[in-house]
Amino acid sequence: MTRRQAGIVSAVAFAALIRPVSNLLEFADLVWNVISQGVIPPRIRLSMAIAGVCGMAAAQWANILIGWLAAAVPALLIYRYLRRRDFAQVCADCAAHRICAWSLLLAFFALTLLRPGMVVEAIGVPIPFEQVEIPLDEATGQNPMATLELCLCHPENDRLEGELKSIGRLTDDVLANAPKIDGYRLMRSKECDDAVYYVSEKAELTHDDIVSAKVMKPFGEDDRYEVSVKLTPEGRGRLARLTRDHQPHGAKNNSDRGRALAIVVNGELLAAPIIQAEINTGEAVIMGNFTKEEAVNLAVALNTRRNEEE
Repeated sequence: MTRRQAGIVSAVAFAALIRPVSNLLEFADLVWNVISQGVIPPRIRLSMAIAGVCGMAAAQWANILIGWLAAAVPALLIYRYLRRRDFAQVCADCAAHRICAWSLLLAFFALTLLRPGMVVEAIGVPIPFEQVEIPLDEATGQNPMATLELCLCHPENDRLEGELKSIGRLTDDVLANAPKIDGYRLMRSKECDDAVYYVSEKAELTHDDIVSAKVMKPFGEDDRYEVSVKLTPEGRGRLARLTRDHQPHGAKNNSDRGRALAIVVNGELLAAPIIQAEINTGEAVIMGNFTKEEAVNLAVALNTRRNEEE
């Protein structure tokens, strides 16, 4: 086979292998996570490090580049194999092969015309992450001023929660009789009724660190709303230090797992995401399975508090 023919076949093989190889890498990350009992896979750590330095877009492209490089290895092997073979004698008069090749080519173009995005998805090019801002004029009620606290959870929260669950279902009576820890309050998560956290009584950031709040709806999510808040310069600095110190292997965290950061609104624990990397964007997202009305009312309440204080 000529160099040009081998190159064309290898290029097609490369494009066809990108998506399966990408899925295989994700499966390998899952297996690593299970075997290592929650240790973040090296590929994810690399993406997090790139995101912390260059931003999420660069991390996304770096992750895709890893998939492309992994798919290039078998494609190069195919190229080397084809260059050493001579198929002219075998396939010169093989009509079945020609019919199959033309059928696959026509099917590819037909699918491309019906769904152009399939090509982009197949080769792993990232689809831009878009969000839609929701107007705040849809707020209902009086919208009293909201209180917001970001608090660290106990470093051994998983063990403490496991001990409570070993007793039985986490009923109100079980929580009322749970061991008390100085400096922490036991709270049930609104996001998951069967999850509890020992939340620090000391707030790392509060509503006083917020400049403004708005409601965002992630693209493609029908019933998911988030409240995005812009932080003051002082709040941005504190959040950056907090996440840098308590990320995996941070200055104040020797564990492979980041600390949980509780989001407490009006005394209610909405969620407790794990700190994965330093956040230095000056913005934070409040997640808590909000309905549209709840998210809008919360954003208006946070803005009202800021305006009242000014």
